[in-house]
Parts: sequence; structure tokens; C-alpha cells
Amino acid sequence: MSYIIGCDIGTTNVKSVAFDSVSGKILATHSEGYDMSHPHADWSEQDPEEIFRASCKTLQLVLQACEKYGALLGVSFSAAMHGVIALNGNGDKLTNLIIWADNRSSDIAKKLKASRVGKRIYNNNGTPIHAMTPVCKLLWLGENAPQIYQDTAKFVGIKEYIVYKLTGKYLVDYSIASATGMFNIRERVWDAYTLKKLGIKADKLSAAVSPYHIEKLPGGNAAGLPENTPLIMGASDGCLANLGSGAVRKGSMAVTIGTSAAVRICSETAYTDPLMQTFCYILDEKIFIIGGPSNNGAVIFEWLMDTFFKDEAYEKVFQLATTIEPGSEGLLFYPYLLGERAPLWNSEVRGGFSGLDIRHTKAHFSRAVMEGILLNLITIGQILLQMQNTDTIYASGGFAKSDAWVQMLSEIFGKKVVLNETVETGAAGAAMMGLKALGIYDDYSDMQAFTLVGKEFIPHMDVHEQYKILVQKFVKGARLMLAQTT
Repeated sequence: MSYIIGCDIGTTNVKSVAFDSVSGKILATHSEGYDMSHPHADWSEQDPEEIFRASCKTLQLVLQACEKYGALLGVSFSAAMHGVIALNGNGDKLTNLIIWADNRSSDIAKKLKASRVGKRIYNNNGTPIHAMTPVCKLLWLGENAPQIYQDTAKFVGIKEYIVYKLTGKYLVDYSIASATGMFNIRERVWDAYTLKKLGIKADKLSAAVSPYHIEKLPGGNAAGLPENTPLIMGASDGCLANLGSGAVRKGSMAVTIGTSAAVRICSETAYTDPLMQTFCYILDEKIFIIGGPSNNGAVIFEWLMDTFFKDEAYEKVFQLATTIEPGSEGLLFYPYLLGERAPLWNSEVRGGFSGLDIRHTKAHFSRAVMEGILLNLITIGQILLQMQNTDTIYASGGFAKSDAWVQMLSEIFGKKVVLNETVETGAAGAAMMGLKALGIYDDYSDMQAFTLVGKEFIPHMDVHEQYKILVQKFVKGARLMLAQTT
């Protein structure tokens, strides 16, 4: 028996998962969490060294747990996008990891998005202009921390930082690079036009390589992995969630709700939206992932729990929501508590409840929040559904633990929704990419054991018709909230 480890570096935790290379069965898994800090208003940062240590610990523990299973084939990485760390010439950090949720560059992003320069940057690189993007973060650093900007030897993301600490090389896969707003998605090189506007040269960024690129780990590495273990670069967490769920065929759509959320489809060609509503990221040299991300995923449900149900179990609250009819008896929730990315792309927009009256109870609030998160996602999904017909949604993320919430997704979208037997789709996607890179499999169609369907949810179309009316009401309300920010 042989196995491969998929290491998924997320916003709140890192998880290493060992998969049997033939059956796709999970042999061992370990997760380590870490904190986020907010030193100033609109700032969201993490300590990259803490994340590195957590990653190494998960790899070590999974390796130890798998001693009885035979040979380790390699380690492949999935990682969150849009982070920036400034490093000096010795590889020491000049800044913390500035993560996707950081909004300090929102004013810069707003001006850039409205300009011809911003439109060209988006069309070249496929990443919508927003405070989340490294291109806006670097513009902010240049204006507000010019000495750090000048002293920086490398601007990297969290995966690059970990790869550097393990191998001594600054490398970034095409997938992560394509989410920076600085990487030309059609030519697969750092975009000369964008770098000129930033006033930096490509040597301040990592060397861009294929997601299938392999580095052999040196002995004595901090993760405690055997010398010459293949390290496969892998891709971004969003792209690998599509791969790991099976949503890489035509007619499929992926919906992921973790801390944040996203709706994605795949395409054989790059696509940039005239209204700059969607992203286009690289999975590999042949597949692009097109979609839209939301700031407001399960983190909003956690807010609900902390505010209304502090001493209750999640399962009880999910069950409570099922006692209320679809539409929450007129209570409508706009989940913009953290600003929003797709489809509004506005850091200042804020949400709230509408239609509140005296008969509404905590049960109504629970259902309205669950519906509101999904209603926001269907506004992204509608853009993608105009691009291709979709018959099946592959759902993943923490929300998929609630059958009631997944059924709600099916009825709001009016599509069949399937769940994989494993919810570790990011790690599974990384493992699949690693196995292909190592030549164990020639094609993803040969790895169906990794994407087995565990459950199916079929929409009640009469309920879907009710939700179609509610979607229209939601869109009108969202536009009003957006108008209040201008």
C-alpha cells in the first residue's frame, strides 16, 4: 500500500490528510487552528510562522499515524488565496500575512476599479479589483509603508512562505499566482503592465511554476518528512475544491461554504466579465475555474450562534430552522456583515434584516440567516448559469454537515446537489493533483474513487418557485444597500 498527503492551508486552520493512492480512503488526518488579528480597523492579519509551525505539526502527526500503511508517495498543497507577506533578503518577515479579509486598501481598490487601468489589470489577470487582492495590498503598502515596500526582497503568499521554509526556494504555482491580480492568465507569466503600475520587477515575486511542479525535500526539514520526499506545488483551495468534489466536468457547479463561500464552474478557456463580477483562476494548464467568492459564509452563522444561541448546539439550531416555512414568513436577511466580494465587490456595504415583525422568533432568525447566505450565493450562481447549463451542484464546506441547509441550497438553485463521501475536498483535490504529477494516474477521470458521492438532494420545485420570487426581492434590497455606500 502507498499513500499521499494533501495539506490544505486554510484561513482558520491547516489540515493534513493522508489518502490511500488506490481506494482514495482517508487513512489519517490532523488539523491545527490559528488566530487572526485586527490591529487596526479594517486590518486582518496572521502570523505566517504560526501557520508554518501548524502545517509542520499536522504533517508530522499524519506521517506517524501512517507508518503501518506503507510508502509515502509525496505531499501536495492546497492553500488560501490573496495573502501577502513582505520578506527581506534573509527571508525574514517585514509584515505579517495580510489575508484576503483585510480591507485596508478599500479606497485604493474603489478608485482603481473605476479606472481604465483597473479594467485592463482585471482583463489581463482575471482577478476582480477589490481590497482582497494582493495588487491592491501592494499599492497600499507603497503609499502607506514606503520604506517596507522599498526594503522588501520578496512579496509572497502563505504557501510560498511554507515552500520556501521547507526547500529554500521561492516558488508559486500558476493557480495561486492567478489570484494575485498580477499574473496574466492567458500567457501564464507575471503581467508586465500590472507590475509597471506597481513599480516593481518580477524578481520581487516568486518564480511561477506549474501546479504539477515537484521539489524534492532536503533531509532535516522542519516538517520531519523523509529526505527526497516529493513536494508537489498543488493549487489554490478554491480550484482544488472543484477538483476534489468532482466538479470539473461540463454541466457541474461547485458551491463551497466554509468561513467564506464561493460558487464556481470550470472552463477550457479564460473568461473575464465585462462588468468585472467574476474571477477567472487557473487550476492547471488546461482548466480555468470561473466564479465568485463571498466574504459571508459560515462565519455569519457563527455570528448568529454567538448572538442568539450561545449555549445551543448547532444541530438543534438547524432543526429549529426546519420548523419554519421557506421564506421565513417575510423575514429576509442580507448577510453583508463583512462587506462583500461577488457580486457587489464593495467593502463598505453592510447587511441586516428586513420585514421584521413581532411574530418572528429565534427560529425565524435561524432560517432567515441560512436562507440569506444562500440567496446571496444564487446571485453569483445566476451569472455563471448564463455561461453554461448546469445539472448538478457539488457542495462542500462545513455547511454540508447540515442536511437541512444543503436541501435549502438545492431548492434555492433548483438543481440536484450532491455531497462527496469526504468533506475534505481541498485536501482531496491536492492529493489528486499530486498523484497526477507523480505519474501514478494519467487523468482525473481515473481517480473517481476520490470523488465518490455520498448523498444526493433533489429540489422540491414548488419550493423553488417560491424562492425564485424571494431571489428577486433579495436582489432589489441588495442594490439599495449598495447604493447607500456611494
